[in-house]
Amino acid sequence: MKKISTYILLFSFGAASFASCGTSKKSSKGIFGGTSVGGTVAKTVVTVVGLILLSKLLKNVFKTVTGNSAFAGLAQDPQFPSTFNENTRLDAIAKNDLTKTALQVLVSEHYKIPFQTVAKNYSGLTTAADLATFIGQNADAKILEQIK
Repeated sequence: MKKISTYILLFSFGAASFASCGTSKKSSKGIFGGTSVGGTVAKTVVTVVGLILLSKLLKNVFKTVTGNSAFAGLAQDPQFPSTFNENTRLDAIAKNDLTKTALQVLVSEHYKIPFQTVAKNYSGLTTAADLATFIGQNADAKILEQIK
């Protein structure tokens, strides 16, 4: 019964957050502070530890990817930070089979998600927001606690 109450509470809080997003003004401030990048800032991801702002999870994904040597080219591209947002397509980050596998391994190891789970679901992820939501739903609770 306590578990059901917890899920109802999480669902109602999430529903209230999403409902309020529709009535509030749209923000043009992006996840890295730039203008016209990132859409609405108040989007949230429901995780095993509660709600996390999508922007915080995206920032964490950005730091994880650009901090890895397999994606050093992205970190050196001065345009990438200003254009990275929740609508950034994963095929712009991982352009070939080798980098797609590297991204899957990176997500698996950094967020403590079984590689089989990442590999099985990767084809259904098209944007950075999809990846962040997937991480929020599947990552180790201790890792997510550090992001909050």
